[in-house]
Amino acid sequence: MQRNLKKLDFSSFAVQLKELVSTQLGEEYELYLHTVTKNNGGLRESIVVRKKEERVTHSIYLEMYYTKYLKDMELDSIAAEFLQAYNQAALNNLPEAEVLEDYKKIRKNIFFRLVNYQKNEDIIGDIPYLPFLDLAITFHCLVQNKKDYISSLRITNRHLELWGINTKMLTKVAKENTPRIFPASIKSMEEIFDFSLTSEANINRMYVVSNRTGINGASCLLYKEVIDTLAEELNSNLFILPSSIHEIIVIKDDGFVTKDELVQMVMDVNLTQVAEEDFLSDSVYYYSVEEQRLMKA
Repeated sequence: MQRNLKKLDFSSFAVQLKELVSTQLGEEYELYLHTVTKNNGGLRESIVVRKKEERVTHSIYLEMYYTKYLKDMELDSIAAEFLQAYNQAALNNLPEAEVLEDYKKIRKNIFFRLVNYQKNEDIIGDIPYLPFLDLAITFHCLVQNKKDYISSLRITNRHLELWGINTKMLTKVAKENTPRIFPASIKSMEEIFDFSLTSEANINRMYVVSNRTGINGASCLLYKEVIDTLAEELNSNLFILPSSIHEIIVIKDDGFVTKDELVQMVMDVNLTQVAEEDFLSDSVYYYSVEEQRLMKA
């Protein structure tokens, strides 16, 4: 039995699982191992499956299956689960390659995200982007927008060549689409948490800004009308804390806290509470009403 044998390391497991699944699917499919670069340089291993007469590929991540293998699940059973996951993904029939070939069809689905520049330097050379403070604005195409998850594809320089457009044109489209696709959500800390034991003055200073999905909502930092409106309503300049790639925290600058205190707060939270792939920045930003400008504090 498999449980009496020495366990395979991850790489060997991936190879054997691919071979097993390939045998079961047959010659009309092609499979290959693929390392996916996620945000901030994180890596995920997957098996990519494609039916040869189709251009659609499905990437199934392997970490969960390897965990089950280490807990003594048989490779045959894991292969069966993998095939079930593939068949479910195939039902969605998302023609990724075909969709991205037709700019006119996907133009309305192009949007932007904010990521940390330094932690994503390894992919910057292959994609259109704009530097923004210590961040980078990247561009993506929405494939699915479900209640529980979002499926999107990163736009590369190759796509711009295919479409015959430049980064300036891409930016214009993304600025039009992103607030429409992902409307902003602004909530006070009082709405999110029970601050019954905290002074009301503290509550009224802090707002959490994201989009309505709560995914990659820090992009709302680029929604100028949102920041302008908050500054106007609070009648104050603003400190902005990059909580994660999913949200920002806006604080009224009324002298209650200093920049140094906020920087330390951001660094502590990033170190103890934010997953590496969700990290946005250790910086604190500042919005000046007089200058109508966002800058590093």
